[in-house]
Amino acid sequence: MNSFTSINTGGIDWLARWRELYDAERAQGEAATDPTFRRQSDCWSGRAERFAATSRRIEQPDAFMQRLAPRLRPTDRVLDVGAGTGRYVPFLAQHVAEVIAVEPSPAMRIELELTLAREQVTNVQVCPENWPLREPIQAEVVLSAHVVYGVREIGPFLAALDAAATRLCVLFLGLKHPTAVLAPFWERVHSEPRLPLPAALETLAACHQLGLPANLELVPAVRPFRFAGVEEALEELQIRLRLGPDPQREAVLREAIADLLVMTPEGMLAPRNAPSHAAVIWWTPTSR
Repeated sequence: MNSFTSINTGGIDWLARWRELYDAERAQGEAATDPTFRRQSDCWSGRAERFAATSRRIEQPDAFMQRLAPRLRPTDRVLDVGAGTGRYVPFLAQHVAEVIAVEPSPAMRIELELTLAREQVTNVQVCPENWPLREPIQAEVVLSAHVVYGVREIGPFLAALDAAATRLCVLFLGLKHPTAVLAPFWERVHSEPRLPLPAALETLAACHQLGLPANLELVPAVRPFRFAGVEEALEELQIRLRLGPDPQREAVLREAIADLLVMTPEGMLAPRNAPSHAAVIWWTPTSR
């Protein structure tokens, strides 16, 4: 791993600030969790299939892939850290020699493998590990989309991205955590504001504190949550709000769904105040 020179970024220790935000949000979530809420060892268990279906509705290349595609070369190896159900993997595989899809969630990997089979993609290696990897892998391009919010120790995560890349590191994430659009539902049910997780601006500051010469570009955002109907929205919100079976709270949620979700042109339900932009953060690896 590269050795970094920490840079004073406005007198704030952004790595410590990141942990503070992460810990406060997690503590609030734990405090609000119903005793009857069904916890899963894999948080995507029972949800990965719906997530995959939602991802398939987003036509590729989206704004992120449109920015990245011109920088890809046919001979490249690409490392997709937190590949999920494979939203970007088939598109990437068409443009490069090899894609390594890093995904620790078993439920997500099942959907990823189905995606690869359905799209008849053969130049993808699936790596079932957390990041950083136990045995480092290098690639010309290393990317990670909507992953860093769930990382407590952002310094080692970013440093490992930098060490793995030989030409380009690139992140795609929201200016706010994607679930920020669901904060009004949290307030309706739990009667308190939802605390934020770190997102794009905190990531940029953390990069610079580590000495990574990161750049940020804004791109159009897609709606982070879209539901086929009220029942699908209700099921997802009950999970996001950590609710167990409770008729009274279900009634509150149904009322909130009627108030806070709108119909999209595609006939889906989505939050009213969707973000207009997301962020692409990129840099040239520091050792190159």
